[in-house]
Amino acid sequence: MAKVALLIGVSDYQSGLTALPAAVRDVAALEQILNDPDLGDFDEVSVLTNPQPQAMQYAIEALLSARQRDDLALLFFSGHGLKDDGNNLHFATPITQTTPRGDLIRATAVPARFIHEVMANSLAKRQVVILDCCFSGAFDPALKAKDDGRVDLLQQMGAEGRVVLTSSSSTQYAFEPQGAELSLYTRYLVEGIQTGAADRNEDGQHFCVGTARLRRRQG
Repeated sequence: MAKVALLIGVSDYQSGLTALPAAVRDVAALEQILNDPDLGDFDEVSVLTNPQPQAMQYAIEALLSARQRDDLALLFFSGHGLKDDGNNLHFATPITQTTPRGDLIRATAVPARFIHEVMANSLAKRQVVILDCCFSGAFDPALKAKDDGRVDLLQQMGAEGRVVLTSSSSTQYAFEPQGAELSLYTRYLVEGIQTGAADRNEDGQHFCVGTARLRRRQG
């Protein structure tokens, strides 16, 4: 069993998209946690900052296609999330552009649908996707909160062991406070793991996918 992660941060943009300097720091902070033997204890953590669309797609496919059944694959993205005129989510890259009318030029971004397809073809039965971007809840249209505020991931994602964590709903914006070291969502994610605050039931585990776990630091 191998625990492998790909962390992608996009901070530099053109064509009117606001720079997100915290995105690359988000990646560095999460990398430190996943490499820590007392916390993530991952076997391999790859970092990709400000990639071109093709390079980003290649890295995501390489992460998931090389996995075995018992592996854990974790994908993290921090950056701009954009929706096209069909309400489909795309992840912005440094060359992402829009038309004069304001429509997304799809070839300059990475579609969430591509990631879905690669995930579906992967042998890994434990997959974690963490998205810190606007409209990240649109990653899977089936992810809708029930009336009691809970989400039945097994039923809605259609695969045991597949978990998606998002910083916003399909209609919300994610926030990076001006001058902040990390984006808001990643800041609390990191803080929760480092301090043990995410261990709500005090069982020594933050969350688990199958038998792969993120542990809380003892002491």
